[in-house]
Amino acid sequence: MNRRRLRKLVDEVARDLALPPDATHQEASRRVCELMSERLGRRVDVRFAAITNAVCLSGATALLENGTYLVICADSPSWYHRLHVLLHEFAHVLLEHQPVALSRDEGLRRLAPHLLPRMAKIIAGRTTLTEDEEREAENLADHLLERLTEHRVWADTAEEPAHVRRVAESLEGRSRWVRRGDL
Repeated sequence: MNRRRLRKLVDEVARDLALPPDATHQEASRRVCELMSERLGRRVDVRFAAITNAVCLSGATALLENGTYLVICADSPSWYHRLHVLLHEFAHVLLEHQPVALSRDEGLRRLAPHLLPRMAKIIAGRTTLTEDEEREAENLADHLLERLTEHRVWADTAEEPAHVRRVAESLEGRSRWVRRGDL
């Protein structure tokens, strides 16, 4: 994807997410799931699972026989990390990458929470995405995450001591200044 198309897509998604300035990473994650559902025109179920022993897997998306989508996301204690995983899965949708299709029997497994890690491995083993598609989705997710977190003081980090916030804000200001090429 060329830079111009990437920038246009990131602008469009950021606008459609319409996050308020005081949104938390958890609220942003919820809104990403809602927008994903709107874009697909179908229900999207998100399940957080302890994904262990799955090489380089932090999330996966599957189309179930009943027409709904299932997104499995690493059960990270950090909503920032969960947001990034969800943005990566949403990026696949935006890029029109084809998800894994699960049969009725496999879809029923999602109803038993103790089977979620096994299901995640099934999805990981059956994915048809190429390395280039994964790289393209990760690039888009990185740009989306940067846009969503740029110029924003997140409410879920407001408990940091004042001196830590001041240092972070000063570094954030410098980063914006350098990015704009004003150096």
